[in-house]
This record gives sequence, structure tokens and C-alpha cells, in this order.
Amino acid sequence: MKTTSWLVVGAGAIGLLWTCKLKKLNFNVHLVYRNQSPGNLLSLDESLASEENSPTFSEHKIKSFQASQLNKSYDKVLFCTKAYDLLDAYQSVQAHLTKDADIACLCNGLGFQERLQQKLQKNQTLWAGTTSEGALKIAPNKVKHTGLGDTYFGRWCPTKNAKPFPLPSFEVANIHQRLVEKLAINAIINPITAIYGIQNGDILSPDYEHLFKNATRELAHFFTQSDFSLLEHSQHLNSDNLINRISTVAQLTRLNRSSMHEDLRLKRQTENEFISGYLVSQSKNSLPIQAALHQAVAKPEQREEIKKKLLNTV
Repeated sequence: MKTTSWLVVGAGAIGLLWTCKLKKLNFNVHLVYRNQSPGNLLSLDESLASEENSPTFSEHKIKSFQASQLNKSYDKVLFCTKAYDLLDAYQSVQAHLTKDADIACLCNGLGFQERLQQKLQKNQTLWAGTTSEGALKIAPNKVKHTGLGDTYFGRWCPTKNAKPFPLPSFEVANIHQRLVEKLAINAIINPITAIYGIQNGDILSPDYEHLFKNATRELAHFFTQSDFSLLEHSQHLNSDNLINRISTVAQLTRLNRSSMHEDLRLKRQTENEFISGYLVSQSKNSLPIQAALHQAVAKPEQREEIKKKLLNTV
């Protein structure tokens, strides 16, 4: 039986936040979790992100399932998983998506979108998304909105006379540009903070500033001079532009630890292959600093040696 509910796949911080957002937009939401059940009542704390005098706590009734428990068909699904989990997550709910479903994903990095697109049916639409909002999962059914930001979705394969995104106010025409901009920021901040065990703002300190700037200049040259497959969406990212963008983000989030920092610290799988790994695979050996950062994250046994070389050769 078809339902008009949104299906949200992934019960991490962003998945819980977006489940609550959709409820506040008056949608019914069914949430797919993998391990710990969030139950049927989510609590959202917006005390850090809300405007003065506005409510800061809200509760939202939902239905939550493991993928194997689904028994309805959905025409709107939002994937909020790690990039490396996306294809498995899609396959776990694939049988419950309509032939013309809108399939949106909010995952870090690039590379997985094309792989997912190849698995979709002809009339299903892939919407790539990116967000700068912050969220922290406090408990299986509790999420804290830790930072205001913007979220955008756009059609991965643009076509004429296409149907709009189910949430029109979040749709943009230049999603590839926004994804590349986010990738550039992540490709500098994430691996540097992760391998050196530092906070985001520390990349601007004297100890790391040369590495930050040289890695960014290298990336800017690649985005503006190379045969990068998304060159038409990256040509505006010259050195000054990119250094300013990344410096601003590092300053605004100076006390934060990047997701990759935490993944390495807790010995979890990282999204390295969809950030630095994606760039290195595109670069034809023209990104030696980025390749070294990728290797340092991927190869713990080589990490200390690479860290020293990066600081001594830039």
C-alpha cells in the first residue's frame, strides 16, 4: 500500500533533525534505523539555534522501523547516512520505493551520487543535497540543533520540464556547484584536523597555516586549470576565493572537531574515500598534498611519517 509519508533512512544526528523538520512542515514521517530504536516520539532541542523568545524544545510523533519491517510503498525518501553506507541503505529499502519516487540524499562528499543514480529506475529522480546545519544526537530519540545553516537539494541529472522537489523552498539549480564548494572545505579541514588531532580553528594557527594554504592553493589550481569532471561548477574557486571560504568556516567552527577527527579518534570508518579519495581519483597525480592527506587518513601505519613530511615540505 502506498503512503504519502516521507521515509527518512538513517537515525543519526542529521536524520533525527530532518525527521523533526519534516514533522514541523506537517508531513508524516517514517524513520528507518539500523541499531537502536528511537521509538515513536522524538525530542528536538533548538536552544542554541532558535531565535530569542521562540520555543526551544519540541516533541514529534513518528513511526520508526528497521528496513526489514517496512510494509508500505514510498514516493519520497531522504537518506541521511554516511556516504559509504548509502548504497547498502538504498538496497535495504529499494523494494518499498515507487517507480517514480523522489530519492534525496544528504551525505558528505562526491562519487556516491553517480553510483546510486545507476541503480535507480528510469522514472525515479535523484536529488543530491548538502547542508551546513549542525546537529548532535543526544540519545536514540533526542537531537540537539547545534548550529544554524543552509540546506539545498538539486536534481543530480538536470532535465527540461522536470517536476519540482517535494520541498520546493530547498531546491536550487546549481547543486553541483554547492557540492563542490562543500567538498573543497571538507577536503582541507577534515583530514588536517583528523590526522593532527586538532580543532577546526587550529588550521589557521602558525603551526598549520602553511599546510592549510598550500593544500588549498593546490586544490584551487586543480579546480580552475584541470580536466576535473565538474570543472564548469568549480572554475570560480581560485586561490583567494577558496582560502577565504575555508578560513571563514574554520573560524566560525574554531572550537569544533570535524567528523573525520572524531571518526579517527574513535577508530570508526571515515568518509575519506568520498572526500580526498574522490579528488585524488580525479586528479591524475596533480594533487600530491591531497594524496598525502588521503593516505595519512587511510593508512594508520604511515600516518606519523606523512604528518612530519607534510609539515616539513610546505
